[in-house]
Amino acid sequence: MRAATPQALTQASLEPEPLLHWAMDHWGDALAFTTGLGPGGIVLLHMARKRSSRVRCVFLDTGFHFAETLQYAQDVAEFLDVEITAQDPEPFGPTWREDRLACCDHRKVAPLAKALSGKRAWVNARRADQGGMRAGLAHIQRDQDGFVKVNPLARKDRSWVNAYMSAHQIPTNPLLEQGYGSVGCAPCTRKLKAGEDERAGRIFAGGKTECGIHTRLRVKQD
Repeated sequence: MRAATPQALTQASLEPEPLLHWAMDHWGDALAFTTGLGPGGIVLLHMARKRSSRVRCVFLDTGFHFAETLQYAQDVAEFLDVEITAQDPEPFGPTWREDRLACCDHRKVAPLAKALSGKRAWVNARRADQGGMRAGLAHIQRDQDGFVKVNPLARKDRSWVNAYMSAHQIPTNPLLEQGYGSVGCAPCTRKLKAGEDERAGRIFAGGKTECGIHTRLRVKQD
């Protein structure tokens, strides 16, 4: 996807909260919120709640999440007063035991495509400082079909996110206090070793750094 920042957005309005609120006003119900329940995504939901009393968000329930993550989804939805709806995969399908890539396609990529069907834009919590394919991430990206990704946290880092969570006393996934840096499915997430970056504990197919929702997803526009 290429960067596509509207001329109406100034540098100041590219700060996370103004950018998010602009996107909410601009696209309305055609703007999708999703969350992996990481700190960044929760920060964005908190900001969105300031703008609207009705915030709906999709969580991809792969069937392999930690019990702590599923409980956290309920706790944080209540704390923020937002609606977090689980998007389940189709029954059966490959699992991580046979093929991690196929498992992600079946349990993440396909359900997300369904969740984004009919939407024109999508808010997510990726940050450029997470490295890999996220390095150099733009605030706004547009694909050849006109579908837009809005990345309000593109130029922020984990310390900024943590400070926001602390300032607003927002609870975090308890697994983060147990040595995990980024929490995904239980079979594909490990605790960090000393000196590793936050996403080093995520295990993807073939040594990749992404599960595929940001690299293989193509949203069909109505």
